[in-house]
Amino acid sequence: MEQDISDKGHNSMSDFLITYIIMKYQIKFYLKTRRFIAMFAIIMLITSLTVILDFYTGISNIQLTDPTSSNFIISGLGGVVISCGIVSAFFGGDATSIETGTNSGYYIMVQPVRKISILSGRFLAAFLMGFMLILIEYAGVAAMSQYIYGTIEWRIIYSIGEMALLVIAFTALAFFFSSLFKSPLIGILVSVIMFLVFFSILDSILALTSIEPWFSLYYGGQVVTEIISSAPVVHSTTNSFAKGKFTITIYNPYIWEGNLIMIGYAVVSIVLSYIIFLKKEVRPQ
Repeated sequence: MEQDISDKGHNSMSDFLITYIIMKYQIKFYLKTRRFIAMFAIIMLITSLTVILDFYTGISNIQLTDPTSSNFIISGLGGVVISCGIVSAFFGGDATSIETGTNSGYYIMVQPVRKISILSGRFLAAFLMGFMLILIEYAGVAAMSQYIYGTIEWRIIYSIGEMALLVIAFTALAFFFSSLFKSPLIGILVSVIMFLVFFSILDSILALTSIEPWFSLYYGGQVVTEIISSAPVVHSTTNSFAKGKFTITIYNPYIWEGNLIMIGYAVVSIVLSYIIFLKKEVRPQ
């Protein structure tokens, strides 16, 4: 006989314990999967190529292009938003569909476990995996900054905090896509397509139309590198082409604006994920 799995009448301490246990075993599961090996290899490859390129370019040439540690770190982390999207898609894209579309989910959810604990444990595991992998990129850039300039711009700490918020937002959005599908594979594929293709196309189209993409997660994620600079944010820059007949305006989010975008995506996505997850039925496959 199935036991009650409603979200009422449970002790909060047991909820936290269940969340921790689910997070712990989900991380162990991730570490054994091919996706972790693939993501780890990709991040290591990106970091290694960046370091090799720096050595090939030479210290004097780098210092001409990026005169300060701040400039160097901003350049080195130029692709970090895309990296956050990739790892979040692969770790969060099947986080809820694996519960409703596999036998493992059935055996967990017929236990007296609140769905909020399941969702929280899965979310924390996906976030921590993505966050730790992106830290490898930060470590490589920071190490090269120390080698080239003899110092590391201290604002990189702020950037790590913003990166954590960006990974949370991407992971929450991946959870939402996962909740829409029963197949774990489809959830991952949709997340990857949305993060790598849709947002890129959206930002490109909006750039050509001079519309501020305040609703784009990629746009909000720019604060990850913006916050490293001590200079104030230049919110918009207008460029003219064809002797002034054609102009486009490039926007950069204010720090508060980028944070609001990321928080908005995170909150709305995780709430919708929970609502959909709560209504789904789980049956043996």
